[in-house]
Amino acid sequence: MHFFLNLRWQDLVDILLVAIIIYQVVLVLKGTQAIQVLAGLFLLFLAYLVARQLEFFTLEWLLDLIVKSFVLIVIILFQADIRRVLSRVGKKALAPGGIQPLLTTEEICEAAETLASRHFGALFALERYIGLSEYLDGAIKLDALVTKELLISLFWPHTPTHDGAVIIQGERVGGAGCLLPLSKNPNLDPTLGTRHRAAVGLTENTDAVVLVVSETTGQISLARSGGLRQNLSPDQLRRSLRDLMETPNEGKGTWFAKVARFIRAS
Repeated sequence: MHFFLNLRWQDLVDILLVAIIIYQVVLVLKGTQAIQVLAGLFLLFLAYLVARQLEFFTLEWLLDLIVKSFVLIVIILFQADIRRVLSRVGKKALAPGGIQPLLTTEEICEAAETLASRHFGALFALERYIGLSEYLDGAIKLDALVTKELLISLFWPHTPTHDGAVIIQGERVGGAGCLLPLSKNPNLDPTLGTRHRAAVGLTENTDAVVLVVSETTGQISLARSGGLRQNLSPDQLRRSLRDLMETPNEGKGTWFAKVARFIRAS
C-alpha cells in the first residue's frame, strides 16, 4: 500500500511506455527464430544467477563475461529485427499521412485469380511504410502502371520474370524478377515451396504484404508480419488486401485513438 501511495504520475507513464515497448518487441519477434535465441539468452541469465547464489565461482566468472556483453550480443544477434523496427518508426515519422490508397487492388486480385485458375505460380510484394527499393537491385526495373494484363504476362511460363517476385509500389510496378530473402523459420510447414518461404521471409524483414499463387495447387496465400494465410477465396483476398492497404484515417478521432493507431501500425 505504501508503494501505491507514493506512486507518481511519471511512474505510471514510465511503466506504460515500458509495457508498450515490450509488447511491440514480442509482436516483432513472435513466430521468428529470434524468440528462440532470446529464450536461450534468458536461460543463460538464470544460470548466472544460480551459479552466483551457489557460489560456483568458475561458472559464475564464465557467465559473467556473457552477461556483461549482453547488450552487444543482443545488437549483433537481432540486428535485422532492430533495423526493421527502426525503419518502421522512421518511415512513420517521415510519412505521418500513412499508406496511399491502393487503387489497383482489383487489378491485382483479378490477376491472381487468373494465374491461380491456370496453376501459374506468382509472387506479388506490395510495399507499405517500409520501402522495397533495395530488392529491385539486379531485377528488371519497369516503373509501369499496374494492370491485370501486365501482371499476368510477367508470370507467364518461360518468361524471364516467371520465377522472381513483382514489387508493387503504390499504383506502379517497380520491378519484376526480384529475389526475396527466404525465411529461416523452422516452424513453417516443411511442404512449403520457395515462393512461400520468400513471401514469409520478406514480411519478417519489412512490413510488406506479399501475395503468393501456388504453381502446384493453384491456391492463393497472403503473407504478413512473418505469418502466412493459405487457401484464400477471392472474397477473402479482396477484403484482406483492402484492409491492409487502405489509407488509415489519421485526421479523425481522439488523441488516444491516434496513439492507438500509431502503435497498431508499428
